Amino acid sequence: MTKKILPLSLKDITVGGSFWSRYMELIRKEVIPYQWDILNDRIPDAARSSCIKNFEIAAGRVQDEFYGMVFQDSDLYKWLESVAYTLAVYPDAELEKLADDVITLIGEAQGEDGYVNTHYRDPKTRWTNLQHGHELYCAGHLIEAAVAYHDATGKAAFLEVAKRFADCIDSVFGEGKKSGYPGHQEIELALYKLFEVTKEKKYLNLAAYFINERGKKPYYFLLEQQRPTYKEVFPELTTFGQDYYQAVAPPFEQKVAMGHSVRAVYMYSAMADLASEQNDKALADACEILYRDITEKQMYVTGAIGSASIGERFTSAYDLPNDLIYGETCASVGLMMFCRRMNAMYGDAKYADTMEIALYNTVLAGISLDGKGFFYVNPLEVEPKKVENNPNYKHIKPVRPKWFDCACCPSNLARTVMGLGLYAYGKTDEGLYVNLYCEGSAKDGMREINVSTSYPFGDTATLTVQGGSFDVYLRNPQAAPVKSVKINGRPMDVKTENGYMVVTRDWKNDTIEIIFDMAPRYIYSVADVQVNAGKAAVMRGPIVYCAEQVDNGELLSRYVLDDNAPLTEVKMPQGLLAEGVALQTKAYSYDNKQTTLYGTTKPTLQPCDLKLIPYFMWANRGENEMRVYLGSLALAQ
Repeated sequence: MTKKILPLSLKDITVGGSFWSRYMELIRKEVIPYQWDILNDRIPDAARSSCIKNFEIAAGRVQDEFYGMVFQDSDLYKWLESVAYTLAVYPDAELEKLADDVITLIGEAQGEDGYVNTHYRDPKTRWTNLQHGHELYCAGHLIEAAVAYHDATGKAAFLEVAKRFADCIDSVFGEGKKSGYPGHQEIELALYKLFEVTKEKKYLNLAAYFINERGKKPYYFLLEQQRPTYKEVFPELTTFGQDYYQAVAPPFEQKVAMGHSVRAVYMYSAMADLASEQNDKALADACEILYRDITEKQMYVTGAIGSASIGERFTSAYDLPNDLIYGETCASVGLMMFCRRMNAMYGDAKYADTMEIALYNTVLAGISLDGKGFFYVNPLEVEPKKVENNPNYKHIKPVRPKWFDCACCPSNLARTVMGLGLYAYGKTDEGLYVNLYCEGSAKDGMREINVSTSYPFGDTATLTVQGGSFDVYLRNPQAAPVKSVKINGRPMDVKTENGYMVVTRDWKNDTIEIIFDMAPRYIYSVADVQVNAGKAAVMRGPIVYCAEQVDNGELLSRYVLDDNAPLTEVKMPQGLLAEGVALQTKAYSYDNKQTTLYGTTKPTLQPCDLKLIPYFMWANRGENEMRVYLGSLALAQ
């Protein structure tokens, strides 16, 4: 189970081109400053954050009361992680000074024992509600940010804050100490990152303790609730069982993805780290079983996970409602994290295929094209009037809000985009891996790959490789299979291995030309997904498409795809990314002349044209209906 693929340093990677440069610039110049203003409560009409003020209170700079969620601190930590990834690639003295100043503030808020959390200032309240208190969750995000900042700048101050906090946690939890584990997993994968940078085994052992302690009987959370110091934080969660927290059984015994979807994939990410580091076959096997359960039974075509709004959770196999879906942006970010680790452990491209689908659909849908609106929930079907008036849809937003009271998704998305190079490339002693086709470059010593491509909309990629004799592993995307490969202009047959095309050569500024099959296609669900019976979706490459009312008129439910008709590539509508590809196809519309609520007048099918746009761009032209799945004429015949 030893880890096969290692990440490159972000300092040795560039990600750009017309598509990704736009997002990088959006995060750098719009989102990071915007989120900083949000954290300081400077954006009119946006939900209050009070995050920076909470730290100023804890540091003794101002006198006031804490405001926000118990996990409010994590918004700042994820912002700092985004900043760290930005600085690794785009040095910026002013931004670095801003980050240094807020790191100083965090240090001032840290107690003498290393503990830091602006919500739990009274020592008597600490560690009394691991189930819902999010102390370990916030600690994990602090540690992740600190490791990223150290990697980017070489500065030790924030890493020292993280080590002191981790040492504090280690002094409290473990064998012969306080038992327990977090209600929201995060500390486990963060401790592993801290171990990687410090090489101190106690952090690895503590991460393993939190994983191995989970699911043992008697259940810790039930014992915790019986103690006089316990105070409920989220009363609405008290009816949930241990499955909600992935604590119903030891992680290495779990075979079905269950409970809160973000907590789940964060835990699976840590499990994969530990399995590869400790050569733990039982844990590795559990990761593979859980990955297959998600991708074969509980994942949307968009890479969204988490079907139910109540508990933001997985439900059961094939329960994938399009309109009531939760599909939290953070959950798809977490799925990418899990897949990256599985890819590293097994060296199999299938995990990167899943990572790509989640990235180009649900994750990117989480941010508006101007960078000032965000989706927490990512539905595949929206009717604004129904959303407005039916309380069952209160979690659905037809347009992206500026911010949220619970603001985990915007900062999670920002750190993912700025850290994209960590997902795009990998290395071994034998060679370099290309997992995502993003324009840019990757270096590892003398070995270097430069990529020129307009993927995910363009159908070609040109890679220039140099640096001597080594293997280049090129993912053959399931969503856009490679049609041909040329090396220095000559067609070549290349061997394949675990979904990769492998080219071995003494590289001397040689060129690889790849052509992908980007033909648009209709996608159908297995019969078990009953809500999609008689329906089809459309994809082109890794991009899922949808119909919007602004292009096609209201009542999208009346349209039926003629899925025997070709899907034609057309110009993108105004207001969306011009470099994208829209699709048009022949369809039919139910012409319903029924005038009363119910009657016997039979509808007729009238031919029409239907325009489809990339799903991640929906809701950028005002409030209107949207659907991914539409009726299928071929299935109806």
